[in-house]
Amino acid sequence: MMNYKIFYALTLCALTSCSSSDDSADKVELDAIAPTINCQESITINIESFEDGAEVTYETPEGSDNVSAITSQIEGLATGAKFPIGTTINTFEARDAAGNKTTCSFEVTVVQNDPSANLPYFVNSNPTPEGKKWTKVENMSDEFNGTTFDDDKWHRSPSTDGFNWIGRPPGLFESDNVSVSDGNMNVTTEEFETPKTVNGIEFTHGGAIVRSKLKAKQGHYYECRMQANKTVMSSTFWIAFQQNCNTGPLRKLELDIQECVGRLTTTAAWAADFDHIYASNTWRHERECDTEFTGSQQSPAKTVLEEKNNSRYFVYGCWWKSPTEILFYLDGQLTHTITNPPADFDLEGHLTMAIETYDWNPIDSETIFKTASFDDLTTKYDWIRSWKLEDE
Repeated sequence: MMNYKIFYALTLCALTSCSSSDDSADKVELDAIAPTINCQESITINIESFEDGAEVTYETPEGSDNVSAITSQIEGLATGAKFPIGTTINTFEARDAAGNKTTCSFEVTVVQNDPSANLPYFVNSNPTPEGKKWTKVENMSDEFNGTTFDDDKWHRSPSTDGFNWIGRPPGLFESDNVSVSDGNMNVTTEEFETPKTVNGIEFTHGGAIVRSKLKAKQGHYYECRMQANKTVMSSTFWIAFQQNCNTGPLRKLELDIQECVGRLTTTAAWAADFDHIYASNTWRHERECDTEFTGSQQSPAKTVLEEKNNSRYFVYGCWWKSPTEILFYLDGQLTHTITNPPADFDLEGHLTMAIETYDWNPIDSETIFKTASFDDLTTKYDWIRSWKLEDE
C-alpha cells in the first residue's frame, strides 16, 4: 500500500512538473497540518424495562483540512443503529492524504428504567400479545405500604379462608405472625416457648398462611417481589384450588409458582437446591372421588440460582397463559415453562403465601429461632401484583 506522504508528493509533482534538481527552491514541502474534527455532546436515552436497546440518531461529524480529509467511524455504532443498554463510545477519525489524522469521541448511554408498578415486571422483552394491554387487578394486588394489613383483600386466618388447613406439623399457622411494616408484608417464623396442641396435634413452631379473597384465573399474570427467610421453613407463592367430593370440583389441583426454603437439613438429592432455586410445579393430588387416575401426579419445572433465595429480593412471576401452558419469569425474564400439566388447569384458585415446615427438610437443633433477628426469621413480600389482559 502506498505511503500517504509519497502519494501526496507524487500528486504535487504531477501538478507542478517536479524537477529532479537538488536545488532547495524546487523541493516539495510535505503537508504537516492535521485535519480538524468535532463531535457532538454525549447522549443519554432512557428506555422501558422490557426494551433491550434504543435506535439513536445523531449528527455524523465531518472532518476538515487545509487540503482535503476523509472522515470515518473507527469505534461505536452508526447513526440510526440500535444501541444496547449501557454506554457505547463512538469515535470518528479525519485523515488527510499526507497521513495526518485527528479523532473525536462522544458517548451514547442507554439507561433501562426500573419496572413500573403500572405494568408487569418484564425485562428486555415484552410478551404482551399484539392489540392487548395489561390491567392491574386491584383486589389481588398490594404494595404493602403503611402499617395496616388489608383484611378486605387477604385472609390470614385458616379459620376464615375456606380451606381450614392449620399447617403441617410441627409448624402451626398463626395469624399473629403476619404484619405490614417498612413497605413489606412480613410473615415471621418462630419457635414456641412451649408446644401447642391443636386438634390433638402437637406443634412446636409457628409460621402463617395468607390467601387472596378474590379468585385467580387462567389467562392472568401473577407476580410478587419476595425475600425468603433464613430458617428451614418455606417461603412460597402459589395458587391453591378448593376441592369437594360432594359439590365439586372433584380434581384437587395446585399451581406452585415458587417454593423454596431458607436453609437445608435434608439429604434428599431432589431437594439439594431448594435454598437457591426457582421451583415451580403443577399438581393433581389424589382424591378418592377423582377416579380418572391413581396416585398424585405432578409436572414440575425449575431454575437453579447462583444466589440464595434469602440473599435478596427476587421477583417471581407466572403467566397462567392457558389451561395447558404456564410460563414462569424470574426478575422479569422467562426462565421455565410447564406445558404438560397433569390435568387442564381451567379452575379458579386463590393466591397463597404459606410459610410452613416440611417433613423432607426437618427442623434440627440449630438455634436460629432463638438467636436470629426479625429480618432473618421473616419472609418479606415487598409487593404482590395481579394482571389481566384487555383490548387496547
